[in-house]
Amino acid sequence: MCNILGIHKTRTIPFRPKSDGMVEKSNSATETMLSAFVRKHQRDWDEYIYLLMLAYRSSEHESLGTSPCSMLFGREANLPVDLILGRPETEKSPLYFKTVYAYELSKKLEVIHQFARNKLKLSSDRMKRNYGISTKMQKFDAGDPVWLHNPRRVKGVCPKLQNNWEGPYIVVNKLNDVIYRIQKGPKTKPEVVHQDRLKPYLGENVPIWFN
Repeated sequence: MCNILGIHKTRTIPFRPKSDGMVEKSNSATETMLSAFVRKHQRDWDEYIYLLMLAYRSSEHESLGTSPCSMLFGREANLPVDLILGRPETEKSPLYFKTVYAYELSKKLEVIHQFARNKLKLSSDRMKRNYGISTKMQKFDAGDPVWLHNPRRVKGVCPKLQNNWEGPYIVVNKLNDVIYRIQKGPKTKPEVVHQDRLKPYLGENVPIWFN
């Protein structure tokens, strides 16, 4: 079957996501989007998946410079907003679309695919250039609101769809260059964590209990 379809089959290593990078990256993006919308019981993920996939496929990807929909069909997706605002009017006759559309579509796909290949080459070169360079260490000051990465197993809940960021916490003080003491509330026990588990909290309802 693989030979007939021109598929090159490869073997992957169990529990080694890097060997399936393209698939794992796609799955990871889907899981990240779902985790931001599903409720705690996680039984309503199917109510959001089709909307998230529509947004994902119709949005421009940084590495491609275009959207997956444009890559596949040669045009952008018809979104709900098009039903409200309408499509641009055209003076071309139906005969034009029957005779010329396929040819123009194939040419457009060639241009889009070449553009995407060039963008992927640039992205690949950039990642190669940045590989091995230490990531910029985030610095926080006392009083800064932060998110805490705290993945936990909950019985009956899928960890892949679980939101693993808790907060907001408040930075109480800095113990050294990479270790911080944080606290979620005035009556909660402070926690000592590494900076790689923290990221800035940019949302609303910032705690004001810390002076």
